[in-house]
Amino acid sequence: MSGFLKVLSRQRSQVDMGAAGAGRESITTQFDKGRLDTCGVYRSLSPNEENLLADLWKRILSDMDKPLEAVECDAIVRPIEYDAEAETKKAKETQELSPFEVFSGCMFNETVADKCRELGTRSESAAGGELVPPYESQIRDGTLRSALWAVIREDHPDVLLLRFLRARKWDLDRAYRMAIAAVKWRIQERVEEIIWYGDVHNDASLMWKGVSYAHGKDRLGQPVVWSGSCLHHQKDQSYPQLKRYLIWMMETLRQLLHTPIERVCLIMDLTDHSNANMDWPFVKTFIKFLEAYYPECLGICIVYNGPWWFSGVWKLISPLLDPVVAAKVQFVQRPEGLLRFIAADELLATRGGKNEYKYEYVGPAADENKLMFDKEGRAAATAALRELQDQFVQASKDWTAAKDDGDRDAFAAASARRVELSNQITRAAHELDKYTRARHIYNRTGVLQHGAVDWSKQREPGRK
Repeated sequence: MSGFLKVLSRQRSQVDMGAAGAGRESITTQFDKGRLDTCGVYRSLSPNEENLLADLWKRILSDMDKPLEAVECDAIVRPIEYDAEAETKKAKETQELSPFEVFSGCMFNETVADKCRELGTRSESAAGGELVPPYESQIRDGTLRSALWAVIREDHPDVLLLRFLRARKWDLDRAYRMAIAAVKWRIQERVEEIIWYGDVHNDASLMWKGVSYAHGKDRLGQPVVWSGSCLHHQKDQSYPQLKRYLIWMMETLRQLLHTPIERVCLIMDLTDHSNANMDWPFVKTFIKFLEAYYPECLGICIVYNGPWWFSGVWKLISPLLDPVVAAKVQFVQRPEGLLRFIAADELLATRGGKNEYKYEYVGPAADENKLMFDKEGRAAATAALRELQDQFVQASKDWTAAKDDGDRDAFAAASARRVELSNQITRAAHELDKYTRARHIYNRTGVLQHGAVDWSKQREPGRK
C-alpha cells in the first residue's frame, strides 16, 4: 500500500495559481459542509482563469491542422513495460493448452463475447451473429483537430481542457504539453476502438465478478466507484486485458460525470484483503492513468477496512505528500465512517447503509447495438457533428482574437456563441454515440439513458 501512496503523491495538486487557488477548500471541508467546491470548474471561472483558458485554446488553434505526431508534448510513459504481442500470445496458449475457470463459469482469457456465444446470444444484424460490427475509426485524418475531437466526444470542449489546466496549476505550457500527450496516448492505445466494442470485448471474469463498479453518489454528488480487492487476483487475467478493462472503466465513468460533478469517489474496499490480492501492475497502471491521461477525475479516495498496519504506514508517508493530495486519501475502518461521505440511502447495506443494491452483471442483449450496423445513419450523424465542431473552432478563433484585442463586447458575444455551440455539440455527439459505442451495463440497467444518469434504476437486487 505504501507504493500506492507514493505514486499517488506524484499527482499534481489541484491548487490554482494566485488568489483563486488560495481559497480552495479541502475535500474533507467540502464533505463537512455538504458543498462542492467548483473553483476552476467550467462556468465557475474567474476572469484570470477564463483568460488562461482562452490562451490555451489559442495555442491549440495554432496547431489544429498540424499532423498530431509533429506537435510537441510530454513523454508518453507506459506504467508497465511489457511485450503486448508476447503477452497476448501467452494468454492464448494458456487458454488453449491449460484452460482453467476463473469465476462462475468464466474461463481464463474468455471475453464477454466468447461467453455470449456459449450462451447462444446472437445478433440478427450480422450474418455471423456478432453483437458489434467490425471497428470503423471515426478519426478522419492524422491532424490534431481530428484527434482532439475524438477525445472530447460528448464532453464540453472547455471541460476537458480545464482538467489539464487545473492539473498543471494553470501553467499554460505544461498544461498544453500534458493535453497533447494524453491525445497521443489515446491514439497509441486505440481508445476509440475500446469504446466501440465496449464491455463485449472485456475479460468475462472481470465483468461477472464486479472487481470495480459504479453505484450511487456521495454527499457531494460524485459517482461512487467500489473496488473490492478481495475479488482481484493478478493471475486471473492477462495484463493487456487488465489494461483494456481499466481504460473501458475510465471512459465509462466519463459518461457518468456532468459539470459541476467532474470527479468520482473511489472506495478501495480492503475487506478480506490478503497478499494474494496485491497486484502492483494494476495499481501502477491505474494511478498513472489518473495522473497523466485522466487528470482531475479523482475527487476522493477512501481506503476502507484496511489491515491494522495501515495507520503506521500512513504516519510515515503523509508528511511527504502534497497537502491537497493527502487530504484526498481518507482511511475509514467502520461503516459509520463511510456515512460521513455517503448518505445512508446511497451507501450499500453490506457496508452499513440502507441501499440494498448488489452488483450483478447484466450482459449484452442480442440486438442492443443494431444502430451500430447502420452506416448511413452513422454518416449523417457524423456530418452533423463535424459541422458544429467547425463552427465551434471558428467561434473560438473569434473569442481568442477578441481577448487579444481587448474587445470586451466581442469577447462576451463569442463566449456566448461558444456556449450555445458546445450544447449543440453535446447533443449531436450523444446522437453519434449510438452508432459508435456499444451499449454497456449502465445502459442495460437504465442508469445511463440519453446522457442522463439515474442511479435509482440500479436499486433493485438482481434487476435485469
